[in-house]
Amino acid sequence: MNDLTIIVIASILIVLISRLFLKHWPRNGKIGINLEKVCCPNCKEVMPKIRKPTNLKQALWGGLTCKNCGTEMDKYGVKINS
Repeated sequence: MNDLTIIVIASILIVLISRLFLKHWPRNGKIGINLEKVCCPNCKEVMPKIRKPTNLKQALWGGLTCKNCGTEMDKYGVKINS
């Protein structure tokens, strides 16, 4: 096999493994990536894609505070009881 064939096969494998990894990545808890839109659990306001963390916990683990009603939620839109 020449170098180009190896590069193409490796690229295809990387893409397939990445998609499989993201598909089965946890959808709750601290670890995880949420690429879906998030709505406030109280007022159903759609949260912006680019978030502005209001505290250190949100900056480290993801999370939002609703500008409309002030509800704090995790990166998946689940209300955090503090």
